Amino acid sequence: MDYEELYSMTPSAFWNKVDGFYVHHENLERKEWIRTRWQTCLLINIHLPKGKQISLTKLVKFDWEKTSESNIKSLEDTLLEYEKSKKRKNLK
Repeated sequence: MDYEELYSMTPSAFWNKVDGFYVHHENLERKEWIRTRWQTCLLINIHLPKGKQISLTKLVKFDWEKTSESNIKSLEDTLLEYEKSKKRKNLK
């Protein structure tokens, strides 16, 4: 970003760009950690018998995986909520 672009931005656009940068950086870090976990799991499983191999989540479960599971709704719950919303708004 050059000075002209920086000084022509509104404060909200600037902070949106800053937030986007941090989200992008966090995603890059997550990808690296996931890759490291995957490589470690493969290296460990090479030396273990087939019945005792370890899974990725048993090796390491990251904080972002713990919170995302609780935030995901099932398809049935989403459809039920959609139908209730349609009834409230008298839509077909």
